[in-house]
Amino acid sequence: MKINIEKLDMDEINPKIKHLEKNSIIEMISKYYEGVSVNQLKKEYDINITASQFVNLFPKKIAEEKCEYCDANLIEDWKAKYSYSFQDKNPYCPICYHENHDKCKCNPCEKSRKDALIREENRKKFIIQEHYSERNFEKKLEKDLSLEDKLYLSVLIRGGLDENIGNIMPVYTLDNKLTPTSNLTIELIKTLTGRGLIVPQSNSSIGAFVDDETFPKTYYIDRVIYRINITPMDSNYHNMIQRLMYPSQEDFEIDKNFCFNMWKKIALNESIEYLLYSLDKVGFDFRPGEKTNKVFENLLEHYSVSQIYSIIYRAVANSTKLYQEKKMPKKRAANTVITFCESNGERAIAEGWKLSKYRRDYNLPETLISQVFFTSILKIAYIGFEETPTPNI
Repeated sequence: MKINIEKLDMDEINPKIKHLEKNSIIEMISKYYEGVSVNQLKKEYDINITASQFVNLFPKKIAEEKCEYCDANLIEDWKAKYSYSFQDKNPYCPICYHENHDKCKCNPCEKSRKDALIREENRKKFIIQEHYSERNFEKKLEKDLSLEDKLYLSVLIRGGLDENIGNIMPVYTLDNKLTPTSNLTIELIKTLTGRGLIVPQSNSSIGAFVDDETFPKTYYIDRVIYRINITPMDSNYHNMIQRLMYPSQEDFEIDKNFCFNMWKKIALNESIEYLLYSLDKVGFDFRPGEKTNKVFENLLEHYSVSQIYSIIYRAVANSTKLYQEKKMPKKRAANTVITFCESNGERAIAEGWKLSKYRRDYNLPETLISQVFFTSILKIAYIGFEETPTPNI
């Protein structure tokens, strides 16, 4: 093995071999890689060291590459001749330990990556602030709000308005559940954003926006901070917030058709909420679709949510029994639940059964939309849950 002395760092000689001439050191290295045993070399060159550490005595190899930070030549450790390592150690800077590759973990590289990350975060924050600046959004008029707008705004403001009454906090951080189902919560948020009544706040977290070519136009509706984009009818923001939090009962009593349809919508979602909860408790996986909606919409023409709870409870019990008795596979048993709800409900309607009224499940407390609509606005409280939806409110 030919070794070039000019390619070795002879300025840093290990104290254990300082008694050797440079030519002797090169000769020792050559013999080592030619197969001479370490014990023999230790004896021949009068070196006191363990066999496993022997190769560490050799002067470092000087590489052609230079460190981009220190401008020093990189050095390379010797590899033991019988090493089973699957990866050779890369050449590194003797000053800062930099290695010339993208995954280098030297301090300068780590700092460079951190600085680049900060620059990128600042760039994205600037883009978000510019895109969602208030000057880019025309404010809507409070006097033009529909009943649906007022109800949805009341729910969202009560659930998420911060103490400074300036921002609505991200939905996923809220303690109180806005609506019974994720679908209705999505509808609520998209209705308000689609009408420009709320818009993402410019200081929302970068992570609330989808990091793709649309950035920052596309965002996660449950992660952004919202601001209210409405001009008060009396030019007083605080008064408007009070009105939005507590909508007037008289406004809603004028439109009984809206109230009737909203009652049915909330009842439908509370029924689905209990269905999914009951199925999850027995380990059944089920995704409600249009059929489920139609079944419950029909039942709500005759029964209250509290009575539909009893229909669901029995249907889940029957399906679970069939599965446990191995009369049908799990997936089919789960799908059978809604069929039982439909058939038992129709029979109850046809035969005029007086169904039991279940209480709300402890694990499914009343959601904000129910509290706001039934208690705060309509002033009928528990009737919204225990009685069949009716237009005669």
